[in-house]
Amino acid sequence: MTELEKPPATVAAVASTTQNDNDAALFYPPPVSTYYFGPPDSTRAFGERVTGKPGVHLPKEIVRIERDYSSGELPQFHSSFPLELEGRISPTTFSELINDLNSILIDAHNPTRTWIDNSMAIATFYLSTVVLGSHYRRTMRKLETFIQRSNIEILHPVGLSLAHPRKSAFLFVELEYY
Repeated sequence: MTELEKPPATVAAVASTTQNDNDAALFYPPPVSTYYFGPPDSTRAFGERVTGKPGVHLPKEIVRIERDYSSGELPQFHSSFPLELEGRISPTTFSELINDLNSILIDAHNPTRTWIDNSMAIATFYLSTVVLGSHYRRTMRKLETFIQRSNIEILHPVGLSLAHPRKSAFLFVELEYY
């Protein structure tokens, strides 16, 4: 082989790196949140035992809990039990968790509390928002505390982790499956 026929060393290195990356992707696909298309097929990690720790390892799968638009613009999430969680958490526990999350969101978007906060802010030249904060921010802190407590007490022991819905602009909630 002459010098002109040999591929440059950088091209060969890139080709082998790409091949190694493709091989790794076949065995360890990165978890992605997708729309629900029905029960999972046999190639998915659902139904396996817990193999990772939430917060330490990457999740094997991500289950998306969709937003329920039947109540208008108020952010609410479906409490119907996804088949992917079968064997990890009971349907009752799951629906209680989502219903509690929904009730906190209803409280955060209470129009009466918003009206009171805005009236008090105008009357105090917006010093009340600095001193007290708004009802929405206080309720969002309550939601964050609820999610952390639920993760520690209920979900982490069974290999699940609930992500804050703010991460997805309240369009869906992600349950990470370890």
